[in-house]
Amino acid sequence: MTRAGHGSDLSALSPIGRETLQEQAYGKLKEALMSGRFTPGQNITLRATAAALGTSPMPVRDALRRLETERALVARPNRTLGVPEMTCDSLVELCEVRMALEGLAAEKAARTITLPELAQVDALYKAMAQAAESGDLVAYTRVNWAFHAEIYRASRSELLVSLIEPIWMRVGPYVHLMMPDRKSLIVSLPNHRRAREALRRHDPVLAREAIMNDIHESADGLAQALAAAAGMPGQMEKKPSRNPSPAALALAEQTEESGRRSGPVRRPGRSR
Repeated sequence: MTRAGHGSDLSALSPIGRETLQEQAYGKLKEALMSGRFTPGQNITLRATAAALGTSPMPVRDALRRLETERALVARPNRTLGVPEMTCDSLVELCEVRMALEGLAAEKAARTITLPELAQVDALYKAMAQAAESGDLVAYTRVNWAFHAEIYRASRSELLVSLIEPIWMRVGPYVHLMMPDRKSLIVSLPNHRRAREALRRHDPVLAREAIMNDIHESADGLAQALAAAAGMPGQMEKKPSRNPSPAALALAEQTEESGRRSGPVRRPGRSR
């Protein structure tokens, strides 16, 4: 015998298939944008994207519309969507916003990060270093986002992460221009290493500085590439954190020498 009311509650349940496919399509496209699998100016068609994802056009259409709303994709005259093309002016603005948001996220993460999260950051840094040494830009770009994302999630701020991710969707397609070769990949490692060490020390100031320097230096390389393509000399005008604190310099020197050292780094000039 069925209890009264049982069975009638099923009408309150909504179908999950279509919504789940939408979220999956959105998640895969978002990850592809952030990890540099699309190129600047690339057209994104509904049919080709649905075929690549192995699904019907409907969930892909909704995912693409969401990405357009977030300005990760832009409408084209031929009724397709495309990856936005960046100008030097938009790059400067993007750099300023990234430094503000991601610097704050790193600062907060330094206060709240846990040992398991530190271990994951360390593993991702090592994977990034390995990709840089082998000159594997595809692997580096993917792990680079994972490294940053792990730090920002450790901030315990869902708001910050929700603001940072759409910006990374606009940055990801340009990573290959920021770091086009093995040398540039290797040059990018010290700031990531300093961020890792600052998190180990739970030092919010140094964590912010390391992330801000990483953002600025990569943007500076992209500015040069964009300016060269436009036939104009280019360099980022604002250079925050170009004169880091003595503590930051001391940490930088120690991490440069120690590389992957896992032990704590003692900051000079501070008694315990």
